[in-house]
Amino acid sequence: MTTMKSGQDLLHVLARDHRRFDERCRSFLDAPTRRGERLLRGLAIDLLAHEAVEQLLLHPLVADRLSQGPRLSAARVEEEDLLERLLMGALDQPLASDAFRTAFRTVHRHLVEHTDREELEVFPYVRHVVERRDLRELGRLYTTLMVRIPTRMQCRLEARDGQVRRPLLRIRDVGCDVMRELGHELPAGADPGRDDLHAPIRGVLIDLSEPRVSTLTPRAGAATEA
Repeated sequence: MTTMKSGQDLLHVLARDHRRFDERCRSFLDAPTRRGERLLRGLAIDLLAHEAVEQLLLHPLVADRLSQGPRLSAARVEEEDLLERLLMGALDQPLASDAFRTAFRTVHRHLVEHTDREELEVFPYVRHVVERRDLRELGRLYTTLMVRIPTRMQCRLEARDGQVRRPLLRIRDVGCDVMRELGHELPAGADPGRDDLHAPIRGVLIDLSEPRVSTLTPRAGAATEA
């Protein structure tokens, strides 16, 4: 889904994809029956992959680098938790039904509110404390993950091996697998199979200059986002 020109950083590609998800949701609200079940599930996979990758790349960075980072990151994870639940509820409704349109309007409204808060409350402060080089490297990694994760999911959101597992966690597991294949260490607690959505944001440092992810308490001199 995602393509990136050379030099675009993580915050640029995230904001661009926020606009694209908004547009894709609007197109489904305009003509859902002509779009089809498979396209809807493709949108759901892309959207949940976006949130899962943010939990692996953006939120740990925010939690470590900003003085209020753990609180801001936890709030975003809670919003993503609700977004997943709303989205799965919409997918349970017949595509041509009024129930689907009502449920999907709620998904769309929550998505826009979530992405607006992220861009207003988080992005400016991340840009202030993270080097451009590191943001570009994270942008490249985000782009790679957003190509490989949906390809592996193939529009499937059902539980794996007959076990009940939340789609957002399952997709994050796939992201962890891809990161390891690419030689990137994971944020602490983000190991596949972990059931804690908040685990990757608890006191981690993403140091792309080395490149590895290691545990660290937030620095005393971290920027204040107020």
